[in-house]
Amino acid sequence: MRCPFELDPQIIHHIIYSQAGSVGKAVIELIMNSVDAGAKQVSVEITAEGFVCRDDGRGFASHEDVKRYFGRFGTPHQEGDATYGRFRLGRGQIMAHARTLWGSNLWQMSVDTREMGYHYDLDELTTAVPGCSVRGEWYEPLSSQERLSCLQEIRDLVRYTPVTVSLNGAVITRQPALEKWDAEDDEAWYRLREEGAVAIYNQGVLVRHDPGHQWGVGGLIVSKKPLALNVSRTEILRKNCPVWKFIAARFAVMAGAFTGTQGSHRKTESRREKSARQLLAGEGDLQALFNGEEVITLLPGRQHVTLDALLRRCRRVLSADEEWGFTLARSARDVPRGELIARAGIAPVLHPVTLTRFGCYEEDEFMACLSRIRSNLLAYREGLTRSERWGSGWHADVVLIDFATLSENFIDRTLLVTEKRLDKETRRAWTALRWCLNHYAALCSGAEKTWQAYTHGGTRFQILLGESTTSEAWTDGETYIAFNIDIVRRLKTDPLLTASRLFSLTEHEVAHQGDSLDCGHDEAFYQRFHDISTLHASERQRYLHVWLMKYTTSLEAEGKRAAGSAWRERYLTERASTGREKKGLPGMISDEGMAKALSEPDEPEDSARLALLNVKLTGADIAAPAEPDWERVVKEGIERALKQQTEQTQQRQIHEREWEAYMCELDSQEAEMAEAGPPPDDDEMDEMVEEQRARYLTLLPGATAGLLTDYVVWYLIYSTTTEEEELDAWARRTWQQKGSYRPAAEPEQLPERWKPLAREGETRWSLERNAAAAGFFDVDDYLQWRQDGGTVA
Repeated sequence: MRCPFELDPQIIHHIIYSQAGSVGKAVIELIMNSVDAGAKQVSVEITAEGFVCRDDGRGFASHEDVKRYFGRFGTPHQEGDATYGRFRLGRGQIMAHARTLWGSNLWQMSVDTREMGYHYDLDELTTAVPGCSVRGEWYEPLSSQERLSCLQEIRDLVRYTPVTVSLNGAVITRQPALEKWDAEDDEAWYRLREEGAVAIYNQGVLVRHDPGHQWGVGGLIVSKKPLALNVSRTEILRKNCPVWKFIAARFAVMAGAFTGTQGSHRKTESRREKSARQLLAGEGDLQALFNGEEVITLLPGRQHVTLDALLRRCRRVLSADEEWGFTLARSARDVPRGELIARAGIAPVLHPVTLTRFGCYEEDEFMACLSRIRSNLLAYREGLTRSERWGSGWHADVVLIDFATLSENFIDRTLLVTEKRLDKETRRAWTALRWCLNHYAALCSGAEKTWQAYTHGGTRFQILLGESTTSEAWTDGETYIAFNIDIVRRLKTDPLLTASRLFSLTEHEVAHQGDSLDCGHDEAFYQRFHDISTLHASERQRYLHVWLMKYTTSLEAEGKRAAGSAWRERYLTERASTGREKKGLPGMISDEGMAKALSEPDEPEDSARLALLNVKLTGADIAAPAEPDWERVVKEGIERALKQQTEQTQQRQIHEREWEAYMCELDSQEAEMAEAGPPPDDDEMDEMVEEQRARYLTLLPGATAGLLTDYVVWYLIYSTTTEEEELDAWARRTWQQKGSYRPAAEPEQLPERWKPLAREGETRWSLERNAAAAGFFDVDDYLQWRQDGGTVA
């Protein structure tokens, strides 16, 4: 006998509450219903107490329409009669958040799920209401933060709807046909960006953001035809939707062409992440990906290299066993220490972003990824002929060196030294250069240029020499900049290139805006460094010229013969200036005021200050420790990393066995219960429920026997442990929310990097919520998307 499936009445509870992700989403469902009803304009007003949504659509024309399309959930739309709707389920979302009053033509429907359950009152009006009007009173009034978050969510999600939507009096929609796109066809509009996520709009309403690595680019897709979506409209049914299949194929071709035109010098993070995922999945030309795509990021800084380049660097690791190895900085707090280890040349150090790019959280996961990539590459190359293979391939195993072992043994040695340790000729060049670096550092820190090479204001740094195992230069950010004496000594053999290097280091140290020892390099630092180096490029050249004049003048004073690169540079400059002046043009570099700069006395070295600064750097009377035996340390690091990986594998196996045993026990219990039949009624449990219900009636404000259903009582019994939690759960109606009960969190401060892009009144909670609602995992990406025009202000 063939029997039909049935629906339990509680499915209505599921339809109303399980879809209701947020107030903003619920309001957007009303807007989409207005579009389906043929509306041209929709007006939405949202306050802390409630909302009003009006449109000029068809509304409910008859009593039969109300019963069939409003009173019944799941009535399917006919093909082509709706833009967004499929089974008339979306209106249930607003009923979870507010008691609502619906007016359309001659009919008025009142809904209050908390008082009336899953029923509604239907009344006939004497005066017709055009279109459809929905008024609501929130069950829980919105705080100012929740209201702002709701408004922003609506702005983000309905940007390209085909009707004019006004929110609290301001129009928030745009017409895609009037905007500039990279491509357009009968299915969609397309726009590409180098970075970021791909925002996908279903006929103007945002569905989701695909991560950039999925396409290798960022961008925007607005479909002209309806996409097949899941019930909550948060995901595309990619395998079943013919419209999406066409759009995806077109956008993939565009993305490939776009990344190809960028060239190897402008590879984006989206492209790097996509290449990493392709290597893991064994997709595409693995040989080209292995040798040509920069999927690894190394310290110091952010050096993007290929897997082939990483292997070549791993060969140079100090190890008695000649193993190929690298180490890994797991988090941002390890980056400063990792940069020191990398600069010392002990081992290649991978930046934490590499883990994220490969979807890993732990070192053993990353090593498993490398093993999988190697297997994929070897299998791919085996299928090629000898002439088709190129590159060195991947023939040797690589091992992980424990980062903590290297860090524990790495000894920072940084101290200031006297200029007397330089030989005579190097000191001559350094003394002339020190004056120039002093004024240039002041200029880079904000000083005003007054006359020729002189400056006024800014930070006056004393230019010093030092020795360091970790740094080419360093500063305390306020009083001095020190340069490694090993670099300064190169002034004797290669003065011009070394002087240029020292000017670059000066820009680097000033860009830190503080103590540079044990300090990493974030994006703000790179932006400051970029601005300083470009803004003061011309003045840097002038100071180099002043140095050449001071240095060569010093040589002339001792009767030195005109020879060497410094003399040659000065001679070429003077020769070019003479030729220009004969043609009535100004010289290459003005010599006005040069005489004063040349006669400026050298600042004497302050030995007492050097001693004081060294005490601050190293402490008093502390002997310098011996250099570690790095060959032994690296070997210990390899052994420690292998031991940790073995322990983690064993722990994972134990957890898997425990889980299997637990599932077997559950299966056994279910089988026993099935054999025993349904359990008898437990009068004691019923008595306990009634006792707790009576207690809740006296404890919880506004509680009634009708509101304290068996479901609510059971929820409070099992989800809360204290009276404070019971009161909190009751006040926030947490049983209507997804997930288990969680106490209300205290408001958190905004991170500094969010503040420039945040709007007045927004909090961490509201930004995280809006980012999630717009399909972003990372708030930074959401804020940048919004700043770039992802929403209407």
